Amino acid sequence: MAFDARYRVGEVSTSKSERRAITDLSRDLEQVDLAPHVAFFYRSPETQLKVATTFVRHALKQGHRCLYFFDTNTQEQVVTALRSVDIDVDARLEAGDLVIRNGVDAYGQAGFNPAGLVQRLEDACRDSQADGYDELWVAGEVSWCFHTELSYDDIVGFESDFDAVSRDFPMKALCQYDLNQFCEESVAKALWTHRHIIYRYTVCENPFYVTPEKFREMSDDVPNTQLMLEQLHDVTHSNRLIDRQEERLSVVNRILRHNIRNNLLVIRGMAELVSQSEDIPDEHQEHLSTAITNADEIIEIAEKARTVEQTIDEPALETVSLVDLLGSVTEQLTAIYEEADIEVSGGSKASVITDKHIDTAIAELCLYALQAQDKTRPRLRLAISTSSSERISLELHYEGGPIPESDRRVLTEGVETQLNHCHGLGLWLAKWIVENGNGRVRLPEDEDPKVVIELRQAPKSDQ
Repeated sequence: MAFDARYRVGEVSTSKSERRAITDLSRDLEQVDLAPHVAFFYRSPETQLKVATTFVRHALKQGHRCLYFFDTNTQEQVVTALRSVDIDVDARLEAGDLVIRNGVDAYGQAGFNPAGLVQRLEDACRDSQADGYDELWVAGEVSWCFHTELSYDDIVGFESDFDAVSRDFPMKALCQYDLNQFCEESVAKALWTHRHIIYRYTVCENPFYVTPEKFREMSDDVPNTQLMLEQLHDVTHSNRLIDRQEERLSVVNRILRHNIRNNLLVIRGMAELVSQSEDIPDEHQEHLSTAITNADEIIEIAEKARTVEQTIDEPALETVSLVDLLGSVTEQLTAIYEEADIEVSGGSKASVITDKHIDTAIAELCLYALQAQDKTRPRLRLAISTSSSERISLELHYEGGPIPESDRRVLTEGVETQLNHCHGLGLWLAKWIVENGNGRVRLPEDEDPKVVIELRQAPKSDQ
């Protein structure tokens, strides 16, 4: 079933741009080799809950135990937010997969000292392993420290000590900082002690991070918080410029695609009418036929551009049986190529987690393979194999020339120029859809006419 990233936290709904950002964050958590110690900086409580629930949801989906320490939010607010992203909170709590506690109470039991806090987390990690969980994921609202007599130096001491020991335990911890509550100096120290940060729904490699050993040497220094904030501002400003440019390009794309398609339909219709006249000489009929063929090709490109916009705009993942999927794709292909000889082999029980439009991607690559064969009865072999415990490969074998070297280079590098460009949108569309589902398209580097699609294998519990 596809994951529809529609969130409602309290009475605050999630916009289309936020849904896309949350989808991107989920992909980051899937793909980034996350550091054991992560800081999340936010300004609004809505953003905080959306990111925190995405973090918890990912941990639970991966089969990890997750601890959530609340403070700014109430337990009821956290539970409501978790339920809004389709987490069965009651069942998870009863199973021990999820633990929700008051941050002040939990940290108070450790005596509010860095060593005690670190020890409690180490014990929780060992208990988690003893209960059969591979990893322990922890999300804590750091605002709990304002209810104690601790200074932030005490808190950052805990952050540094925890950062040092977290490398030795199968653990991921998300420290949540409200930028409206913490001063610039505190934020700077938080930046120093976390190798990864989450900011604006993005997992970022932190350029300000220093090792715990280095931090102890510089902890008395006055940080240049202004420079750090200016750099963050520059990054944010650059991202806004990119967003604005993408919006303008999207408008231009829609206008050009719509106008070109409609005008070409008119031109094609007029040419078709003229071609039906008996007074047109044969040589002119050939010209009209050529014009109609070219118009059809451009109309097809415009239609495919619309498909690109529809399928790439909001990626959604789902678990599907690969054999059933290929059966559906084969029916589509044989409707176009009635004489095609298409065979599917291997992976009778294989299921994958991928973009919901994966059938379009596979169909595009298969069409390319069929069209590359200059024969009445083109052949195509679709072979499923398990490439690793986490990946399933789908190989497309066909009798024809391999994808041209120029197209392979453009698709691999992801950049088109006037001299290097890919012919048509079909290959681009397939590549983007597969990558949306955390997969990869591999193209042969030799003369072997083969395309390989690598997809993420679904856990056995989902199959």
